[in-house]
Amino acid sequence: MMKLFKSIFAVSALCVAVAACESNPKFKEDKLSSAGFKPTPPSTPAQQASLKNLPPHKLVQITRKGKAVWVYSDPTICGCLYVGNQAAYNAYLNKVNQQQQLDMSTVTVPPGQEAGWDFSAWPEAAMEP
Repeated sequence: MMKLFKSIFAVSALCVAVAACESNPKFKEDKLSSAGFKPTPPSTPAQQASLKNLPPHKLVQITRKGKAVWVYSDPTICGCLYVGNQAAYNAYLNKVNQQQQLDMSTVTVPPGQEAGWDFSAWPEAAMEP
């Protein structure tokens, strides 16, 4: 029962941590850049219009000349389009996964290392999920 309580708490904390990071466009854009995505500012009215037609702060896969291209519209921070190939997208996913693993390691304690915590101070009903 205690393991379930710890697991629920850990997953909840991880979700909050990941949501806080991933909902921040600047954080996401730093990851995109370091993964190999290139920020490309629009230089023509047609490019500006095209940028506005993409969902903001979302990765979108398109096919160009038979290859997967990933684009990310940032109308608020750089006002640009991040463009990456499949390798850049895979590197981005790897970075997100590494961050999630790091976040998980900061909010969980391995079994057996909670020694010293006094379970008796809590009523039994409080320990029921």
